Amino acid sequence: MSQPYTRQAVHAPGAPAPNGNYSHAVRQGSTLHVAGWMGDDPKTGKIVEGGIVGQTHQAMRNIRACLEAAGSSLDKIVRRRIYIIDIKQFRDVDAVWAEWVGPPFPVSTCVQIGALAKEGALVELEVVADA
Repeated sequence: MSQPYTRQAVHAPGAPAPNGNYSHAVRQGSTLHVAGWMGDDPKTGKIVEGGIVGQTHQAMRNIRACLEAAGSSLDKIVRRRIYIIDIKQFRDVDAVWAEWVGPPFPVSTCVQIGALAKEGALVELEVVADA
């Protein structure tokens, strides 16, 4: 007999409030889907200073807060998606990523886009992890 479908929202007190109708993360079985995070400060909701490097560090702090709220961690990430305004800055984002997540690295996709949901945002990171 198959298990009933369940979907559990996760609220991360250390992450910024969502700026729309979505959850910080959703647990589906043993998989955790984390919302895309830009470099927004949890206290102000504004994009942090420091260009793409500063924003990527803040996005990683936001992702870590979501993973920890769900009982997971950065080392359980299996997939990342990077949405970036200028693809030429990918190496900067990837270098910051390597400061937070070590090998074996997750699979990855990086896409250049025209704009993000918050003014001044240069990058958004989204991850899938084991719960």
